[in-house]
Amino acid sequence: MNPIKLHIAESNYVTREGLKSIFSEIDAIQVVGLTANSEYLKSDLLESNPDVLLINYLAEGLHASDVIQSLKLLPGIKVMGMTTVCEADTVRKLLESGLNGHLLGDCDQEEIIDSILCSGQGEKFFCGKVIDQLNNDFGDESKHGCEPITISERELEILQLVAQGLTTKQIAEKIHLSFHTVMTHRKNMMSKLGINNTAGLIIYAVRENLISPNRYLFSQTNV
Repeated sequence: MNPIKLHIAESNYVTREGLKSIFSEIDAIQVVGLTANSEYLKSDLLESNPDVLLINYLAEGLHASDVIQSLKLLPGIKVMGMTTVCEADTVRKLLESGLNGHLLGDCDQEEIIDSILCSGQGEKFFCGKVIDQLNNDFGDESKHGCEPITISERELEILQLVAQGLTTKQIAEKIHLSFHTVMTHRKNMMSKLGINNTAGLIIYAVRENLISPNRYLFSQTNV
């Protein structure tokens, strides 16, 4: 399998080079480009033709509009936002434009790597803090519309393991992901479904025939 081609857009030199160093140790990821500001982003992306763009669109010299322009420039590219703070309104607008996921700068190394691996496979990835912020801003009035809710293959796999009674730590070890990544997938599912506990998640899965109620034993206290 070819490595995921990654382009990094970050104005801070130390951060940009630090990210490059992290990914250089991962065989499944190849850093094909680095950009420090909006002026050169378009030409740099056309030259590197990446699978995934990791961008700090709140950094000096970069903008949220760069996300939208990148998505239009290279159809099929996956864009992962990575900022120091979560501006919920901006994130929601970018999601509507096709943003693939979002991290915060204080995410650990494993979660940053997992986000690119997931994005490269077409999965959406949001760190738990971003999900929490988006949920908090919606408040109690948040309701799902009539649009269908899609559970990815990875989310379904985690859901089935939760139903078997495995803890988040055990699931992470079993499918070779970090603890934080598994927690993020769980929060993603709960956010999509408008549920706030494990029991509700499993009840939904049983109701929708995603898992068999006769096959799995589960507990509300699984973490």
